[in-house]
Amino acid sequence: MSQIWVRYLAAGILLFPMIGVSRAQSTTPQGAWLMKNYRFTGPPPPREMQPIDSVLIELRGLQNTIRTILSRAKFEGDYETALVAASQLAANAQLIGAIAEQQQAAQQAVQAPKIATGETPSPSPFFLIALKDKTINAATSYWVDGSMLNYLTLQGMHVIVRLDLVDRGLSRDLNRQRNLELRLPE
Repeated sequence: MSQIWVRYLAAGILLFPMIGVSRAQSTTPQGAWLMKNYRFTGPPPPREMQPIDSVLIELRGLQNTIRTILSRAKFEGDYETALVAASQLAANAQLIGAIAEQQQAAQQAVQAPKIATGETPSPSPFFLIALKDKTINAATSYWVDGSMLNYLTLQGMHVIVRLDLVDRGLSRDLNRQRNLELRLPE
């Protein structure tokens, strides 16, 4: 019976330091590291979304189905089916490319008369958002959602930052110099 107690005591001595290690791992909330190190993008605003041709949507869905057939055929060793699926994938890819080119040409044709008549769109003003880590970001638009500041960069990327990370004074001063008002809640 004493051997059992010795084993329990030895296990306790070995496991006791691990309890301290697990408690010392992290005291910050789980999502804090993620929010600090990554910037999340969301969908663009409705005015910036381009209409998508329904044929392209169906072709892309068909491409996914054919890819599944191709991978199953390769796995099962049915190389004849895999070859047919691969050729169909290539044909659909060419068709998708041709439709996309037509759409781009149509958009350029609509924009060409505006340029020819001298109607060049004036560049929209952009806001400067200064963060406490001494970075300054340019934003075409911004909005506040609770304790988070959302903004769109000049490249169209949606960025979300906690309001407590924004240097409000510097942001306000930078935008006032450019005759813009950046309104952030206090």
